Amino acid sequence: MSAGPRRSRPADVRPARSGGLRLLRSGRWFYGWTIVGVAFLATFSHVGYLNSVLGIFQPALHEEFGWSRAEVAGALTIGSLAGGVLSPFFGVVIDRYGARWMIAGPAVALAVGCLLLAELSELWQFYVLFAAGRALAISAMMAAAVVAVSNWFIRRRPLAIAIGTLGMRVGNAVIPLIVAIVIAARGWPDGFRALAVFFLVFGIVPALLLMRRRPEDMGLRPDGDPPATPDERRAAALLDPAWTLGAAVRTRAYWLVGAAFALAIFGNGAINFHQIPHLVDRGLSTTQAALILTVMSITGAGGGLLGGVIASRMRSRWTMAGALVFQSSGVLLLLAVHGFGMAILYALWYGFFFGVMVTQLQVVYAEYFGRLQLGLIRGSFQPVALGFNAAGPLVLGIWFDRAGGYEGPFTLIIAFFLAAAVALTAARYPTPPEAATRSAAGPP
Repeated sequence: MSAGPRRSRPADVRPARSGGLRLLRSGRWFYGWTIVGVAFLATFSHVGYLNSVLGIFQPALHEEFGWSRAEVAGALTIGSLAGGVLSPFFGVVIDRYGARWMIAGPAVALAVGCLLLAELSELWQFYVLFAAGRALAISAMMAAAVVAVSNWFIRRRPLAIAIGTLGMRVGNAVIPLIVAIVIAARGWPDGFRALAVFFLVFGIVPALLLMRRRPEDMGLRPDGDPPATPDERRAAALLDPAWTLGAAVRTRAYWLVGAAFALAIFGNGAINFHQIPHLVDRGLSTTQAALILTVMSITGAGGGLLGGVIASRMRSRWTMAGALVFQSSGVLLLLAVHGFGMAILYALWYGFFFGVMVTQLQVVYAEYFGRLQLGLIRGSFQPVALGFNAAGPLVLGIWFDRAGGYEGPFTLIIAFFLAAAVALTAARYPTPPEAATRSAAGPP
């Protein structure tokens, strides 16, 4: 099969040296697992601008400046909307040049942003700095990590992404708790300074040194497989369909998967931010609430890994739909919390199924549409999906400020999770395009 016209080498691709290439081909180590390690560290560090961490800062910012929950959540809204606008552009860049600079570059900017946040005094400064950082974290760093792992794996993709995005679960277990301890001991400015350290250590150096675009650029094949026979290439085409964005948007699955994505992250974003204030309202201290996040993240890590194993044997679509149903029941437990023990039960149940769901959320686009334009296809719906994610914390914050409780807002989240499960159930896999369109992806 022709590989198409010759292209200039992407900026982050270097030719493998013969000795190292022999080692990679010998079966002793597949370089894709190194990519998974870099993705783990990137997703770990990007947690600093996620809802759960901001939820830790919210009580301190309210005490210092008098900002309401809706006002603090406004930064999440602006950042998510900005990330949605930037996602299609970053998707094109990731597809063409790889993930190296889309991880390391934003990590530098996020570290600087955290140092500036430690000096903030006005709400508009908080909006500008936190919103800009959030936009880069979700539209560049996270997307680059997921696309990078997806490019290196096909058969083992669910498990590889589960391990790569496990960094987010570990980050949610560790970072909010550390930040809560720092805030309690030294105040909220040092909490932001602590976040800057995470970005500098885990977000920059590993990506610059180790990230590579695709296995074909190093003379390898996805999953570390040996050269394929014609029959194996035809079978691989079914597992890795070569969709372009133009072809994908004409399928029913593109819109249903996008709807499920949007509804799910509306609920995730809202719960991740508001669970901490809700738990504090129910009698927990801020440190106890942060410990609940740690328990959730530990069980979420187990759920993500188990989900990756299950999705390697059955479609991610079904794994994710089932997790959403169980996750909705976890929101009922959150509503029923009236003490630390009940909060632990919520963390164990909701955290586990959240881990399953959010891991499959990163797999599902690659499963439907392959690697060819994964960054662009995934990013093309992000303006809508991240618009929903942006609306979640703000809508619930306004609703809470007016109603004085979370019964109505959390019931809406349950309905959205169930609707997302229905959308995935209806999203049948479309017939793959002709394998000839794979030429832009390089030789099989």
